[in-house]
Amino acid sequence: MSAELPSSTAVAGDAAVPTGPAAVPAGAAGGIRGALGTLRTGGLPDLLVAQVVPLGVTFVLTLVSAALLGPERRGVLTFLMTGALLAGALAYGSLHVPVVEALRVGDRSALRHGVRLVAGLAGALAVVGAVLVVTGRPGAADGGHSDAATTGWALMGGALIVCQLFANRVLQGLGRDRAYQVTIVVQSVLYLAGAGAVLATTRSPLLVYAAWALSVVAGLGVATTQLVRHLRDHVAQVPAGSPARSWPQFLRSATANNVGSIGQMVMLRADVLVVGVVLGPTAAGVYGIALSLTELVLIVPEAFALSVFSGRARLTGDRWAAQLARTVRLNAAVGLLAALCIAAAAVVLSLGPLSDYRGLVPLVLIVLPGALFAGYSRVALSALQALGRHSAVAVFGVLAVVLSAGYLPGAWLGGTAGTAAVSTAAYVVTALYLHTSLRSALRGGEAR
Repeated sequence: MSAELPSSTAVAGDAAVPTGPAAVPAGAAGGIRGALGTLRTGGLPDLLVAQVVPLGVTFVLTLVSAALLGPERRGVLTFLMTGALLAGALAYGSLHVPVVEALRVGDRSALRHGVRLVAGLAGALAVVGAVLVVTGRPGAADGGHSDAATTGWALMGGALIVCQLFANRVLQGLGRDRAYQVTIVVQSVLYLAGAGAVLATTRSPLLVYAAWALSVVAGLGVATTQLVRHLRDHVAQVPAGSPARSWPQFLRSATANNVGSIGQMVMLRADVLVVGVVLGPTAAGVYGIALSLTELVLIVPEAFALSVFSGRARLTGDRWAAQLARTVRLNAAVGLLAALCIAAAAVVLSLGPLSDYRGLVPLVLIVLPGALFAGYSRVALSALQALGRHSAVAVFGVLAVVLSAGYLPGAWLGGTAGTAAVSTAAYVVTALYLHTSLRSALRGGEAR
């Protein structure tokens, strides 16, 4: 299993985990018991908290900022946040994979390679961003900043994201789910407090963005401290003279799943940027709110996806395959319930605090089916990575990027509704591809 590291691997002092197949009683009682068992396994409670808290904070701040900033300024904030997340994720890829793989056997050479590469990527983003901020001429974006300057601030935020992803993903990949959860919760609480204070006193999207950046820096400090402590106490050094992982080996391993990761991120975030560029900040504000609502469907699938990694490391093939089947069914049931609640919430909000966001409800209804398919894709992609299906993951990434190219004509021809329709179509097509690939992998005996 070299494609991706599980979220909860065994470390010194962990209790032994049974790996034999476990029978689940048939019937409704068995289904309920299996679902409850799924919810308890693989560090899932900690992973759920790590998903629910930041998304809850983001959702609350999205509604508050939408009401206080209005569509245009909210569109500027959407561009800043989305640009930072997208730039950071695209630059980062899956650099933690070879690092954690090597640390599990006591080899710290990949960690040194990873730290150097992360520093270089973050530095490059920060330098380009600073140049754009300095050279950007005052314009109509916000607070006297041009589109170039706004892009520069987004790239500088992306530099922080690269460092944050590396520290958090290595920490979680080493099985420290509770430490990972603490880091995420601390960052989320600080963001809520900082952005809340800004919105209470100003109407500047750039200052809200600055509060988010400071919370990322604080979270990075917490994650780095816990990672250093874990490496000191749990990861032993390999004997002197043992072969270390070379730079070319590190790069080959680091790029194994980068195509898939990049494709997934482009498909998830590029539509907001396209709407902002083609249709302007007001349209981006409305579209961003619609996506913020529909992405709540992805809370549980993201936690399930991380747990699937963990299960492949701890369970036998047959038991893992059964656990995966139960996870997919439970994920579908939770997703449908969440979609109904989100649709109802969109209607209520459009009649009250978000009445200025015209066209919000139709956008939510167009995007929601795609979000459901995206939830399945999270779990299926994790399963393929755990099975070591590198080629399938790479093809998924290429397919996602190709389909995302449709956002541009969708925005030109159909506005925000056209972009939303292309987004849903892209999610459906990629989910069907992953479903077919996963069935093929399981039939081929990879789960045994």
